[in-house]
Amino acid sequence: MKSSVQIPLRKKNVLFSGSGRGMIIMNKWINNNNISKVLALAVSILLWSMVHLNDVTPTPTAKIDSRIIDNVKVQAFGLDEKKYILSAMDTDQVQLEVKGKKSDLLSMYSEDYKVRLDLSKVKVGTSTLPLTVDVPSGIEVVNVQPSTVTVNIEKRDTSSFPVSIVTSGEPAAGYQMGSITMEPATVSVTLPESDLKRVDKIQGSVSIDGEDATIKEKRVKLTALDKQGKEIEGAVIEPSTISVIVPITPPYKEVPIELHYSGQLPDGLVISKAQPSVTTVKLYGSQDALAGIKSYNDVDVDLGQIKEAGTMVLPVDLTPPQGFEKIEPSSMEVEITTVSNSQRVIDDIPIKISGAGSDVQAAIKSPASGTMSLKLSGAPGLLNSLTKDDIQLIASVGNLNARYASGEPAG
Repeated sequence: MKSSVQIPLRKKNVLFSGSGRGMIIMNKWINNNNISKVLALAVSILLWSMVHLNDVTPTPTAKIDSRIIDNVKVQAFGLDEKKYILSAMDTDQVQLEVKGKKSDLLSMYSEDYKVRLDLSKVKVGTSTLPLTVDVPSGIEVVNVQPSTVTVNIEKRDTSSFPVSIVTSGEPAAGYQMGSITMEPATVSVTLPESDLKRVDKIQGSVSIDGEDATIKEKRVKLTALDKQGKEIEGAVIEPSTISVIVPITPPYKEVPIELHYSGQLPDGLVISKAQPSVTTVKLYGSQDALAGIKSYNDVDVDLGQIKEAGTMVLPVDLTPPQGFEKIEPSSMEVEITTVSNSQRVIDDIPIKISGAGSDVQAAIKSPASGTMSLKLSGAPGLLNSLTKDDIQLIASVGNLNARYASGEPAG
């Protein structure tokens, strides 16, 4: 017979009762939409953190590249160019090796790299100086070849030289070129002492080809030339240009002046000296007109303006003769000196015979001496300077009958 043990059952009303309330509360949370969203977000953040906690992405390293840049110009600075000149430099270009990011290197041009030579403290003579390099941001210099430059510095010197102007071409047909004028006529030239000694002339050039009028105030550039006519480089000419006037004129002829007098001097006065301000004039006209003129005799000096002995300057206007275009100058002055009249007798002046044919013999019968005396009046200075050799007495017998004739000798 089986014995049975009856185990009394206890009702855990509290437990069962409590669990039921918890389930009810949880169900309310789950069924609440906002609570579900917050829980989902929290779980997501937790899972993302667990996955990426040790997932650190390394920063990529930029690639460094290098580049060779040839023929970079050396830029000299700092030299007092008023006193000194850089006469020689063993090289004016260098090779650069630089490094940097490839993108930076590819975006730069050769002009972005500056190689400089500081001459601010250099002395006269030969010196070897270091180069400095300026590169864009992000670029580094690896090497400079060469890194130094040998230079020669000379002292400048200045001298003055006259200017010469040469012309090219020919003016228009029948026209002529006159004397060239320039302003200024001298200039200063600055060069190293050794080069300044080579200067032979300072020259400018003007074309007159086909010109039929005067070239006025033309600016002409000047050049320093050596004895071989080669330009001397580096010459500083001050001023570097000058103003030039080139007269272009019609054909002309230069002829002497002949003075003619009008009016009367006061009684007892004679001309001792007449001195014109010019002795020749230029007449412009056709070739035919020029060929037919030997002198200019339209100079009329009015003696009526003179009232007493002494020196007086008389103005005279000059006009071109008929058939001529122009006369130069257009006016002149004549200095007239007058003195009181004087007299002098000059004896034993020989008489010469002229006009006798080859088949006729002529002889002077009277005066038997064949000489005469003359009484002259005029300025004392002129009279006192005369001798009988300065006077000619000529007896013309060309129109006289043979055997015997009488006549007055021509003085």
